Amino acid sequence: MQRTVTKSHASADELLQKFKIKVTGNIIWAGGITELLLSIAQFLLGNTAQALVILAAGIFFTMMAWRYQGQRIPILIRVVFVALLTVISVMSIYLNGHIGVYWTYPLLVACFFVFSGAAGIVAAVALTLIFSATAVLTMPLDDGWRIATTLVIICVLGSVFVVLLTELQKLLRKMVVTDTLTGLNNRHLVTQVLEQSIYSNARYGRAATLVMADLDHFKQLNDQHGHLFGDQILKQVAERMRTVLRKEDQLFRVGGEEFLIVLPSTKLEEAMRAAEKLRALVADTAFNGKNATVSITMSLGVAELSKGQTWVEWLNAADTALLEAKRKGRNQVRKVSKAKPEAQAIT
Repeated sequence: MQRTVTKSHASADELLQKFKIKVTGNIIWAGGITELLLSIAQFLLGNTAQALVILAAGIFFTMMAWRYQGQRIPILIRVVFVALLTVISVMSIYLNGHIGVYWTYPLLVACFFVFSGAAGIVAAVALTLIFSATAVLTMPLDDGWRIATTLVIICVLGSVFVVLLTELQKLLRKMVVTDTLTGLNNRHLVTQVLEQSIYSNARYGRAATLVMADLDHFKQLNDQHGHLFGDQILKQVAERMRTVLRKEDQLFRVGGEEFLIVLPSTKLEEAMRAAEKLRALVADTAFNGKNATVSITMSLGVAELSKGQTWVEWLNAADTALLEAKRKGRNQVRKVSKAKPEAQAIT
Protein backbone atom coordinates (compact mmCIF):
# COMPACT_ATOMS: atom_id res chain seq x y z
CA MET A 1 0.00 0.00 0.00
CA GLN A 2 1.45 3.34 -1.02
CA ARG A 3 2.00 5.96 1.64
CA THR A 4 0.32 9.31 1.10
CA VAL A 5 1.20 12.78 2.27
CA THR A 6 -1.33 15.35 3.38
CA LYS A 7 -0.88 19.11 3.54
CA SER A 8 0.36 20.33 6.91
CA HIS A 9 -1.02 23.20 8.95
CA ALA A 10 0.15 26.77 8.45
CA SER A 11 3.84 27.27 9.15
CA ALA A 12 5.17 29.43 11.95
CA ASP A 13 6.12 32.10 9.40
CA GLU A 14 2.57 32.16 8.01
CA LEU A 15 1.04 32.44 11.47
CA LEU A 16 3.41 35.27 12.37
CA GLN A 17 2.61 37.09 9.14
CA LYS A 18 -1.13 36.80 9.80
CA PHE A 19 -0.61 38.15 13.32
CA LYS A 20 1.35 41.15 11.99
CA ILE A 21 -1.38 41.87 9.43
CA LYS A 22 -4.04 41.75 12.15
CA VAL A 23 -2.09 44.04 14.50
CA THR A 24 -1.35 46.60 11.77
CA GLY A 25 -4.98 46.57 10.62
CA ASN A 26 -6.22 47.11 14.16
CA ILE A 27 -3.83 50.05 14.62
CA ILE A 28 -5.13 51.68 11.41
CA TRP A 29 -8.73 51.08 12.53
CA ALA A 30 -7.98 52.57 15.95
CA GLY A 31 -6.25 55.56 14.39
CA GLY A 32 -9.15 56.23 12.03
CA ILE A 33 -11.88 55.99 14.67
CA THR A 34 -9.86 58.07 17.15
CA GLU A 35 -9.28 60.81 14.59
CA LEU A 36 -12.98 60.93 13.70
CA LEU A 37 -13.90 61.37 17.36
CA LEU A 38 -11.18 64.00 17.89
CA SER A 39 -12.38 65.96 14.86
CA ILE A 40 -15.81 66.29 16.48
CA ALA A 41 -14.19 67.56 19.67
CA GLN A 42 -12.12 70.11 17.74
CA PHE A 43 -15.19 71.35 15.88
CA LEU A 44 -16.97 71.86 19.21
CA LEU A 45 -13.94 73.76 20.55
CA GLY A 46 -13.97 76.02 17.52
CA ASN A 47 -10.65 74.83 16.05
CA THR A 48 -12.06 74.50 12.54
CA ALA A 49 -8.79 74.20 10.60
CA GLN A 50 -7.38 71.57 12.93
CA ALA A 51 -10.73 69.75 12.96
CA LEU A 52 -10.82 69.56 9.15
CA VAL A 53 -7.30 68.10 8.98
CA ILE A 54 -8.12 65.52 11.65
CA LEU A 55 -11.44 64.69 9.96
CA ALA A 56 -9.74 64.12 6.59
CA ALA A 57 -7.14 61.90 8.24
CA GLY A 58 -9.82 59.94 10.11
CA ILE A 59 -11.83 59.33 6.95
CA PHE A 60 -8.71 58.25 5.04
CA PHE A 61 -7.55 55.85 7.78
CA THR A 62 -11.01 54.31 8.17
CA MET A 63 -11.35 53.80 4.41
CA MET A 64 -7.91 52.17 4.18
CA ALA A 65 -8.61 49.91 7.16
CA TRP A 66 -11.83 48.79 5.47
CA ARG A 67 -10.22 48.45 2.04
CA TYR A 68 -7.36 46.25 3.27
CA GLN A 69 -9.26 44.34 5.94
CA GLY A 70 -7.51 40.99 6.50
CA GLN A 71 -4.78 41.89 3.98
CA ARG A 72 -1.27 43.25 4.23
CA ILE A 73 -1.53 47.05 4.18
CA PRO A 74 0.84 48.53 1.54
CA ILE A 75 3.92 50.29 2.88
CA LEU A 76 2.85 53.57 1.25
CA ILE A 77 -0.41 53.58 3.21
CA ARG A 78 1.47 52.94 6.44
CA VAL A 79 3.91 55.75 5.70
CA VAL A 80 1.01 58.13 4.98
CA PHE A 81 -0.69 56.98 8.21
CA VAL A 82 2.34 57.86 10.34
CA ALA A 83 3.08 61.05 8.38
CA LEU A 84 -0.44 62.46 8.77
CA LEU A 85 -0.53 61.66 12.48
CA THR A 86 2.87 63.29 12.85
CA VAL A 87 1.60 66.48 11.21
CA ILE A 88 -1.50 66.45 13.42
CA SER A 89 0.59 65.90 16.57
CA VAL A 90 2.97 68.75 15.67
CA MET A 91 -0.03 71.02 15.07
CA SER A 92 -1.47 69.99 18.42
CA ILE A 93 1.80 70.74 20.24
CA TYR A 94 2.02 74.14 18.54
CA LEU A 95 -1.61 75.06 19.29
CA ASN A 96 -2.20 73.32 22.62
CA GLY A 97 1.23 73.11 24.25
CA HIS A 98 1.62 70.36 26.82
CA ILE A 99 -1.74 68.80 25.97
CA GLY A 100 -0.61 68.15 22.41
CA VAL A 101 2.40 66.18 23.62
CA TYR A 102 0.18 63.40 24.94
CA TRP A 103 -0.57 62.21 21.39
CA THR A 104 3.09 61.78 20.48
CA TYR A 105 3.68 58.87 22.85
CA PRO A 106 1.16 56.36 21.39
CA LEU A 107 2.22 57.32 17.87
CA LEU A 108 5.87 56.72 18.74
CA VAL A 109 5.04 53.26 20.13
CA ALA A 110 2.81 52.48 17.12
CA CYS A 111 5.82 52.89 14.78
CA PHE A 112 7.31 49.68 16.15
CA PHE A 113 4.16 47.77 15.15
CA VAL A 114 3.23 49.53 11.89
CA PHE A 115 6.73 48.91 10.47
CA SER A 116 8.89 45.83 10.90
CA GLY A 117 12.30 45.59 12.50
CA ALA A 118 14.81 48.26 11.45
CA ALA A 119 12.16 50.26 9.57
CA GLY A 120 10.19 50.67 12.79
CA ILE A 121 13.30 51.86 14.64
CA VAL A 122 14.15 54.37 11.89
CA ALA A 123 10.59 55.73 11.90
CA ALA A 124 10.59 56.02 15.70
CA VAL A 125 13.92 57.88 15.69
CA ALA A 126 12.64 60.29 13.05
CA LEU A 127 9.48 60.99 15.06
CA THR A 128 11.50 61.43 18.24
CA LEU A 129 13.62 64.11 16.57
CA ILE A 130 10.59 65.89 15.10
CA PHE A 131 8.56 65.92 18.31
CA SER A 132 11.55 66.82 20.47
CA ALA A 133 12.47 69.76 18.23
CA THR A 134 8.85 70.95 18.22
CA ALA A 135 8.64 70.78 22.02
CA VAL A 136 11.94 72.61 22.55
CA LEU A 137 11.05 75.35 20.03
CA THR A 138 7.47 75.95 21.17
CA MET A 139 7.72 75.56 24.94
CA PRO A 140 9.85 76.90 27.76
CA LEU A 141 13.27 75.25 27.70
CA ASP A 142 12.77 73.51 31.06
CA ASP A 143 9.63 71.83 29.74
CA GLY A 144 10.97 71.19 26.24
CA TRP A 145 14.10 69.27 27.26
CA ARG A 146 12.13 67.14 29.75
CA ILE A 147 9.63 66.18 27.07
CA ALA A 148 12.44 65.47 24.62
CA THR A 149 14.15 63.25 27.19
CA THR A 150 11.01 61.16 27.78
CA LEU A 151 10.57 60.75 24.02
CA VAL A 152 14.18 59.59 23.65
CA ILE A 153 13.77 57.10 26.51
CA ILE A 154 10.64 55.61 24.90
CA CYS A 155 12.43 55.42 21.56
CA VAL A 156 15.46 53.65 23.07
CA LEU A 157 13.39 51.19 25.08
CA GLY A 158 11.18 50.45 22.08
CA SER A 159 14.22 49.91 19.85
CA VAL A 160 15.79 47.52 22.36
CA PHE A 161 12.49 45.63 22.57
CA VAL A 162 12.31 45.34 18.77
CA VAL A 163 15.90 44.03 18.53
CA LEU A 164 15.33 41.49 21.29
CA LEU A 165 12.01 40.41 19.77
CA THR A 166 13.62 39.97 16.34
CA GLU A 167 16.36 37.79 17.80
CA LEU A 168 13.79 35.80 19.78
CA GLN A 169 11.75 35.23 16.62
CA LYS A 170 14.85 33.97 14.82
CA LEU A 171 15.63 31.62 17.70
CA LEU A 172 12.07 30.31 17.93
CA ARG A 173 11.91 29.81 14.17
CA LYS A 174 15.18 27.87 14.26
CA MET A 175 13.83 25.72 17.08
CA VAL A 176 10.62 25.03 15.14
CA VAL A 177 12.28 24.06 11.85
CA THR A 178 15.39 22.30 13.22
CA ASP A 179 15.63 18.66 14.28
CA THR A 180 17.18 18.81 17.74
CA LEU A 181 19.06 15.50 17.40
CA THR A 182 20.80 15.93 14.04
CA GLY A 183 20.67 19.70 13.54
CA LEU A 184 19.02 19.17 10.15
CA ASN A 185 15.87 20.90 8.96
CA ASN A 186 12.75 19.05 10.05
CA ARG A 187 9.46 18.46 8.22
CA HIS A 188 8.01 21.87 9.22
CA LEU A 189 10.05 23.53 6.45
CA VAL A 190 9.46 20.91 3.75
CA THR A 191 6.31 22.40 2.23
CA GLN A 192 7.86 25.85 1.88
CA VAL A 193 10.99 24.51 0.15
CA LEU A 194 9.04 22.25 -2.21
CA GLU A 195 6.65 25.03 -3.19
CA GLN A 196 9.59 27.33 -3.90
CA SER A 197 11.13 24.67 -6.16
CA ILE A 198 7.82 24.25 -8.00
CA TYR A 199 7.56 28.02 -8.49
CA SER A 200 11.11 28.20 -9.87
CA ASN A 201 10.33 25.33 -12.22
CA ALA A 202 7.11 26.92 -13.49
CA ARG A 203 8.50 30.46 -13.72
CA TYR A 204 12.07 29.88 -14.90
CA GLY A 205 12.11 26.24 -16.03
CA ARG A 206 14.63 25.26 -13.34
CA ALA A 207 14.87 21.55 -12.71
CA ALA A 208 14.65 20.09 -9.21
CA THR A 209 14.83 16.55 -7.86
CA LEU A 210 13.90 14.89 -4.60
CA VAL A 211 15.76 12.07 -2.90
CA MET A 212 13.93 10.15 -0.19
CA ALA A 213 16.29 8.07 1.96
CA ASP A 214 15.60 5.53 4.70
CA LEU A 215 18.03 3.51 6.83
CA ASP A 216 17.50 -0.23 6.43
CA HIS A 217 16.45 -2.39 9.41
CA PHE A 218 17.05 0.50 11.79
CA LYS A 219 14.41 -0.79 14.20
CA GLN A 220 16.48 -3.94 14.70
CA LEU A 221 19.53 -1.81 15.53
CA ASN A 222 17.51 0.11 18.13
CA ASP A 223 16.16 -3.12 19.60
CA GLN A 224 19.63 -4.63 19.82
CA HIS A 225 21.68 -1.66 21.06
CA GLY A 226 19.10 0.75 22.47
CA HIS A 227 17.66 4.05 21.30
CA LEU A 228 20.53 6.15 22.65
CA PHE A 229 22.92 4.16 20.49
CA GLY A 230 20.56 4.61 17.54
CA ASP A 231 20.57 8.37 18.12
CA GLN A 232 24.36 8.38 17.92
CA ILE A 233 24.21 6.61 14.57
CA LEU A 234 21.57 9.01 13.22
CA LYS A 235 23.78 11.97 14.08
CA GLN A 236 26.74 10.37 12.30
CA VAL A 237 24.60 9.57 9.24
CA ALA A 238 23.48 13.21 9.05
CA GLU A 239 27.08 14.41 9.30
CA ARG A 240 28.20 12.09 6.51
CA MET A 241 25.35 13.12 4.23
CA ARG A 242 26.23 16.79 4.67
CA THR A 243 29.77 16.17 3.39
CA VAL A 244 28.64 15.19 -0.13
CA LEU A 245 25.80 17.67 -0.58
CA ARG A 246 26.17 21.11 -2.08
CA LYS A 247 25.59 24.31 -0.16
CA GLU A 248 22.29 24.95 -1.96
CA ASP A 249 20.94 21.43 -1.34
CA GLN A 250 18.36 21.07 1.42
CA LEU A 251 18.63 18.10 3.80
CA PHE A 252 15.73 17.23 6.11
CA ARG A 253 15.08 14.59 8.73
CA VAL A 254 11.40 13.82 8.16
CA GLY A 255 10.98 10.70 10.28
CA GLY A 256 12.75 8.50 12.79
CA GLU A 257 15.36 7.20 10.32
CA GLU A 258 14.02 8.83 7.16
CA PHE A 259 15.65 11.74 5.33
CA LEU A 260 14.61 13.97 2.45
CA ILE A 261 17.03 15.80 0.16
CA VAL A 262 15.92 18.58 -2.18
CA LEU A 263 18.38 19.06 -5.05
CA PRO A 264 17.68 22.37 -6.88
CA SER A 265 18.81 22.84 -10.50
CA THR A 266 19.39 19.09 -10.74
CA LYS A 267 18.14 16.66 -13.39
CA LEU A 268 17.23 13.05 -12.66
CA GLU A 269 20.44 11.35 -13.76
CA GLU A 270 22.64 13.79 -11.87
CA ALA A 271 20.47 13.22 -8.79
CA MET A 272 20.84 9.47 -9.21
CA ARG A 273 24.62 9.83 -9.06
CA ALA A 274 24.36 12.00 -5.94
CA ALA A 275 22.03 9.44 -4.33
CA GLU A 276 24.46 6.64 -5.12
CA LYS A 277 27.25 8.62 -3.40
CA LEU A 278 25.03 8.94 -0.33
CA ARG A 279 24.24 5.22 -0.36
CA ALA A 280 27.91 4.25 -0.65
CA LEU A 281 28.94 6.74 2.00
CA VAL A 282 26.65 5.04 4.51
CA ALA A 283 27.19 1.42 3.45
CA ASP A 284 30.96 1.33 2.86
CA THR A 285 32.19 2.56 6.25
CA ALA A 286 31.09 1.26 9.64
CA PHE A 287 29.69 3.55 12.34
CA ASN A 288 31.23 3.75 15.78
CA GLY A 289 28.76 4.02 18.64
CA LYS A 290 29.58 4.28 22.32
CA ASN A 291 29.37 0.54 22.94
CA ALA A 292 29.71 -1.04 19.51
CA THR A 293 30.65 -0.63 15.87
CA VAL A 294 27.92 -1.37 13.35
CA SER A 295 27.45 -1.42 9.60
CA ILE A 296 24.18 -0.16 8.17
CA THR A 297 22.77 0.44 4.73
CA MET A 298 20.35 2.94 3.23
CA SER A 299 17.70 2.73 0.52
CA LEU A 300 16.93 5.76 -1.61
CA GLY A 301 14.18 6.84 -4.00
CA VAL A 302 14.66 9.61 -6.57
CA ALA A 303 12.02 11.67 -8.37
CA GLU A 304 12.52 14.66 -10.65
CA LEU A 305 9.86 17.36 -10.59
CA SER A 306 7.46 17.09 -13.51
CA LYS A 307 5.72 20.09 -15.03
CA GLY A 308 2.38 20.78 -13.36
CA GLN A 309 3.10 18.43 -10.47
CA THR A 310 2.00 19.43 -6.97
CA TRP A 311 4.38 19.12 -4.05
CA VAL A 312 2.27 16.26 -2.65
CA GLU A 313 2.49 14.34 -5.94
CA TRP A 314 6.21 15.02 -6.19
CA LEU A 315 6.85 13.85 -2.63
CA ASN A 316 4.73 10.74 -3.15
CA ALA A 317 6.67 9.97 -6.32
CA ALA A 318 9.96 9.95 -4.40
CA ASP A 319 8.32 7.87 -1.68
CA THR A 320 7.13 5.38 -4.31
CA ALA A 321 10.69 5.00 -5.60
CA LEU A 322 11.96 4.49 -2.05
CA LEU A 323 9.39 1.79 -1.38
CA GLU A 324 10.43 0.07 -4.59
CA ALA A 325 14.08 0.13 -3.45
CA LYS A 326 12.98 -1.48 -0.19
CA ARG A 327 10.94 -4.12 -1.98
CA LYS A 328 13.77 -4.95 -4.40
CA GLY A 329 16.19 -5.81 -1.58
CA ARG A 330 17.27 -2.54 0.09
CA ASN A 331 20.71 -0.85 -0.02
CA GLN A 332 20.07 0.57 -3.48
CA VAL A 333 18.85 3.64 -5.37
CA ARG A 334 15.65 3.58 -7.41
CA LYS A 335 14.00 6.19 -9.58
CA VAL A 336 10.34 6.50 -10.52
CA SER A 337 9.74 4.41 -13.63
CA LYS A 338 7.47 5.61 -16.42
CA ALA A 339 5.02 2.86 -15.58
CA LYS A 340 4.91 4.06 -11.95
CA PRO A 341 4.49 0.60 -10.40
CA GLU A 342 2.31 0.33 -7.32
CA ALA A 343 4.55 0.21 -4.28
CA GLN A 344 3.79 -2.01 -1.33
CA ALA A 345 4.31 -1.34 2.35
CA ILE A 346 7.58 -2.57 3.83
CA THR A 347 7.55 -3.98 7.34
